Amino acid sequence: AQELADTSLRLSDAPLVAALPLSSQILDPVRCSVVCVHANALLQYAKWVIGNGSKLGLPVVRCKNKFAVTDASEYDGYRDLMLSVLFTGREGLSIIGEIQLHVDSMYPVK
Repeated sequence: AQELADTSLRLSDAPLVAALPLSSQILDPVRCSVVCVHANALLQYAKWVIGNGSKLGLPVVRCKNKFAVTDASEYDGYRDLMLSVLFTGREGLSIIGEIQLHVDSMYPVK
């Protein structure tokens, strides 16, 4: 429970949030990091996950590319690529997980 409490919640419009269950505010309590040796390997892995995610039961529903940010101060110069994937269990319950893709040289900065 404390781990979930420490997870940063991403909230949008307050009236909409108030109408939804509290659990709808937690977007990615399940995450993993993949560290690639260079940017080309990161791009190849991202393309593979995006192309094969649905077949694996983890379709990509969002891609956040921090390499494409033009203002370096927005993330303190840090860069990565985040893929949000949707997992749906046998009973229809779904959860969003996150795959964070890092370049080896930047990972220690995280």
